[in-house]
Amino acid sequence: MSSFENLRIVDNFYQTSLFFPMPTVVISTLCEDGSTSLGPYSLCAPYYVAGKDYYAMLLCCRNSSNTAQNILRSGKCAINFVDDGPKTFKECVKLSWPGDKPGDKMPKCAFRREKSQIEEQTGEKRPEVLTDAIQVLECTWMRELDGAENDKPGILDGYEPPYHDFNGITSQFGAHFILRVDRILMKKRYSDAIINGVQARDFPPLPVDYGYRDSKNFWFHRHRRMRAELLPMRQASLESV
Repeated sequence: MSSFENLRIVDNFYQTSLFFPMPTVVISTLCEDGSTSLGPYSLCAPYYVAGKDYYAMLLCCRNSSNTAQNILRSGKCAINFVDDGPKTFKECVKLSWPGDKPGDKMPKCAFRREKSQIEEQTGEKRPEVLTDAIQVLECTWMRELDGAENDKPGILDGYEPPYHDFNGITSQFGAHFILRVDRILMKKRYSDAIINGVQARDFPPLPVDYGYRDSKNFWFHRHRRMRAELLPMRQASLESV
């Protein structure tokens, strides 16, 4: 006899039918007037990690969100990894309400912002990044993948089919964006640790988010001291790397 219960799989199963740990990031995008809009997300993960001529992240979101509409328009975004302070997470929750327009929420936003490093060096218009972020990925949407180059912004009440399989508009209300990583920015104390050798004390205080599980609260877990576990001693090979 199985020791498990069989839970029904429903919409947003990762929140409603699972305890699923996720990152908490703030996506910055360019509005039509050139200003920056911010939106918190958890459905963001590495996508192309090796074997291609570039690296990429995957972002899943509502296709009517400010974030999706801005990416469809400009193709640019930045993925900001924030710290686990309660004030930081509260600010993320404030920015998360569906339907809030950038002109309404951004004047009340407490996150400090600064110009994109790429924009400073090349003059290309980019969304601002969060000054207090621990690390930032400046990205470009690979719109030509999966034939998504003709997907356009402007539809807020649901897109009609046909839909793409993995990039662009993927359902009536959903979108997936494969985001080429143009640059990784990191605060010096953490970049020094990666370059010089990471110890337990060097890991940044990144929160773990468990999603909007009970229609009332967002739940998150603060960073605690890391624990190392030695790898089994085996002969090194290309596959092991």
